[in-house]
Amino acid sequence: MPAHVDIAFTMNHQRNALTRGPADQSFAPRSQRAVRRVMIIEDEPLVALELELIVSELGHRVIAVVDTESAAVAAASREVPDLIVADVQLRVGNGVSAAERITHGHPIPVIIVSGNVDPTRASSLENVRVLSKPFRVEALRDAIRDALAGR
Repeated sequence: MPAHVDIAFTMNHQRNALTRGPADQSFAPRSQRAVRRVMIIEDEPLVALELELIVSELGHRVIAVVDTESAAVAAASREVPDLIVADVQLRVGNGVSAAERITHGHPIPVIIVSGNVDPTRASSLENVRVLSKPFRVEALRDAIRDALAGR
């Protein structure tokens, strides 16, 4: 997909988010929702930005946006995330491997968002959801809510 389409999608997504009414629960006041720490592991800058916008609009705090396996593990050692959203193929390393290393001994849910998903590889994680790229924004929102609610 050309970069200008991704940018337009992001800008339209932001504009649409600002026009939603209070009936949409994803935009309930932050005081009514628990703010969770979310790590994004993605090597494509526009996709990483889109993921960050979606997580933030749901009221959660993005603690790190990293593009390599080692950077993800290092960031998690500084602050353990409540949720990991990861691509599989990274600039250096692998998002599933990074998630395995980070979640070892921690019950952290993981959402794999990738065009290169091998279900058997992602199944090595205990609490994982898989979304294929391109993904629908609503599907990612639902996956984030479900993962953080333990569903």
